[in-house]
Amino acid sequence: MSAKSSLAIDRLFGLAHVLGEAMHRHLGASGLTPAKADLLLTLHRKGPLVQRRLSEHLGCTPRHVTGLVDALSAAGLVGRSAHATDRRAIVVSLTPSGEAVASQLEGSRSKGAADLFSGISERDLATFVKVADAVLAKFGVSVDR
Repeated sequence: MSAKSSLAIDRLFGLAHVLGEAMHRHLGASGLTPAKADLLLTLHRKGPLVQRRLSEHLGCTPRHVTGLVDALSAAGLVGRSAHATDRRAIVVSLTPSGEAVASQLEGSRSKGAADLFSGISERDLATFVKVADAVLAKFGVSVDR
């Protein structure tokens, strides 16, 4: 491994740690986990989805989505309904409370990004995104979210 690669991986681990801690701290105040917040934001951005499609968007198993939906449903943030044409499919959608929480999450995310990246040029941000996309792709993570 080159010295630059070694430095880059150290920075990635440092960034992952700091961002993970900040996310858990921020979300913990609202009783959410990163996975639950991700599900709420996905529904906020994409609209109602069947659980199978939710699992594809979130990159997790349908069984995991069921657990997340159960918890969010119990909290009154999402609802389930029968699919109009596929009686085996369940559609998950945000409740009005879930929409309010997702909107707040989206606002916090935008403010956090503005604070985090203030003073960094658009060119440097574009390079950062390009490199991050390439690294994520190596892990099979879709960057089309």
